[in-house]
Amino acid sequence: MIIDTNSVQEQAREIPVRGKYDVIVAGGGLGGVCAAIGSARSGAKTLLIERNSFLGGVATAGMCCSIFNCYYTDNHRLGTTGIPVEIADALAEVEGFGKKWHNHKGHIIYDVERAKLVLLELVEKAGADILLNTLTAGAVVDGNILQGVIVESKSGREAVLGKAMVDATGDADLASAARVSLFVKEKENHSLCFRLGNVDVDAFINFFRKHPEQYPDYMDVNWTVKEALAQYDECGTFLFPHGGGKQMDTFKKAKADGALPSSVGIHDTTDACQMHAICRIGVVHVVTGFTHFNGLDIDLITHSINDGRRMAFIVADVYRKYIPGFESSFVVGTAANLGVRTSRYLDGDFVFTADMTQPGTRFDDVIARAVGWDDIKKHPGKEAWGMQACRSDTFDIPLRCILPRQIEGLIMGAGRSVSAENPGLLRVMVHTMAVGQGAGVTAAVSAHSNVMPRKVNIESVQKELRRQGVEI
Repeated sequence: MIIDTNSVQEQAREIPVRGKYDVIVAGGGLGGVCAAIGSARSGAKTLLIERNSFLGGVATAGMCCSIFNCYYTDNHRLGTTGIPVEIADALAEVEGFGKKWHNHKGHIIYDVERAKLVLLELVEKAGADILLNTLTAGAVVDGNILQGVIVESKSGREAVLGKAMVDATGDADLASAARVSLFVKEKENHSLCFRLGNVDVDAFINFFRKHPEQYPDYMDVNWTVKEALAQYDECGTFLFPHGGGKQMDTFKKAKADGALPSSVGIHDTTDACQMHAICRIGVVHVVTGFTHFNGLDIDLITHSINDGRRMAFIVADVYRKYIPGFESSFVVGTAANLGVRTSRYLDGDFVFTADMTQPGTRFDDVIARAVGWDDIKKHPGKEAWGMQACRSDTFDIPLRCILPRQIEGLIMGAGRSVSAENPGLLRVMVHTMAVGQGAGVTAAVSAHSNVMPRKVNIESVQKELRRQGVEI
């Protein structure tokens, strides 16, 4: 190895081939889980690679314990189908309320620890292989064809070869390693979630029964406290909206008393306080505090995680002193990963635009169907955040927006890294799961037919998606 003060030149070396697969999925978040399940169910020999010691990505390691219910249109018609619904049903089943979430507008709230096992067993049952604690460290490229993934783990540096690859890392790590043309969101909001245990959730909810004016109606979800309480009574889960802490008298008092600072390190908006309560286990997940930077800056990621953990304990003290039901609560966990919303995304030939999320948008090469929404500010409070009001019909997600233009053999499998004018357009969990299933099935059909994903027979892809329960 040649060393100077500015750079290190690594010597070329041969690395062993760990195995060969039809489809390799890099990244085991919800998009990657759906891609792996979709590929394996299509009959492809499939490998799922995940950097953490469990699956789920933002949904588990990021401790974002709820799925925004944009499955349904505003007239309560199920718009997204297939594996994304299976996952929501499975997460709800282990919480004890099963399919009752379908009756409500609110988020599908689940326990992140149980979710780790649920997702693992769904992938195992589909027949895909899994590598945990394994980094996507590079790409095997021959000319303009991606032929494999270089991984790094306790077993060393190895290559895994495949016929088709799905990049579901969220940050387009595999695409970047393959030198695909990408955009980078230079400034985005990020957060570190935490959860409080030993909460008397009934006492917390009863506070809103007695003081319904303290619940911010029409924030996050197009609903009222009455509807939020109805979901709690049937499902045992409760959503307090993002930004809602700014509207609640107790948080205002905590700030006035000096107990809740306006910022902790580089985290601001400490009073946003979105909450996801699960009565069964006496846990409330909290999302509050934001940092603002390029989500690929590892120095700032480190800084943000460290300050976020400090913030969790400061905010927890406020909960104990000011919020009914939290008197004996404590920080039972902080997220393993920072919640990075968007970072790298495709610079593709076809660009998915906001207009394409409008009701009724259709494409011949559809590989997923989703429900869009309008961001509407309806709550009258000062600094009130908006709500996501789902639209009247679905829109199609086309294959073209998940294909890079320079490299063959690669498909994007996470919603936030597709070719789009705004990487946030398909970022939410339901959309990224729909993208993942579409990518996994496309990869499997590509591998079976020995053609590149760009040349795949779209009717064959759509036939397999329909067989897997996707309505397109």
